[in-house]
Amino acid sequence: MNILALGIAVCLSIFIGLFWIHHSVYNRNLSSTVMKQANKVADGNNGEHCLKYDEFKLAGSYQSPLWMSVAVLIFSLSIYASGGHFQDWDKGQADDSVDYLIAASITKGRDQVQQQPQNELALISLAQSYAEGGLYADSVTTLDQLIELVGADAELLGIKATSMYYRDSRQFLPETKMVIDTALSFQRDELNTRLLLATDAYLKGEYVDAIDHWRILLTNQTQSFNRQSINNAIMKAEFKLDELSR
Repeated sequence: MNILALGIAVCLSIFIGLFWIHHSVYNRNLSSTVMKQANKVADGNNGEHCLKYDEFKLAGSYQSPLWMSVAVLIFSLSIYASGGHFQDWDKGQADDSVDYLIAASITKGRDQVQQQPQNELALISLAQSYAEGGLYADSVTTLDQLIELVGADAELLGIKATSMYYRDSRQFLPETKMVIDTALSFQRDELNTRLLLATDAYLKGEYVDAIDHWRILLTNQTQSFNRQSINNAIMKAEFKLDELSR
């Protein structure tokens, strides 16, 4: 069974049902008013004629919502038929191709590094472009080149650890743990390292550890980041903890 089609049908049924309920209530109120007016007509024949006429109008008033309901159904099904893939909607696969803007950035960065292999800014920019394109192994290699050129510091090691983590399918392999330990020995509240540790802990449901990493990060006064977003993340993790404790 096509679950998406079923979901669309249920939503449309609810919408149309509410529409008809509202219309029926309106017509009942209108019918009551018509009956009262008809009873006040002095001439019996004229009153009967007026009543039949008004009942005819009430019956005809159902044609408008009926056609509107049909139009909604046809319009919705037409959109679904033209844009949906029916049975294949839940069989989509991730697009591994690199966005053309990122691909252009990578190409430009490679050219610049080839021309200026000692350019620190070109190397870090290329490493970041690789990471944005999901080419984490290339990002790690480029960062190694940069670290060999300028020496290791907490920020570069934090960026490298992040690329290694995603390169290894979101795992902290021993090599990555060593890089993280070195980065934190240089700077306890390094931005990239603490964000990485907090994110991993949160995704694993280890909310206490995630909160601890975010709180340590908030002591960082040397790197720029959105402190409000970190506070919001802490609040969300605390809410998760409250839910688990109930």
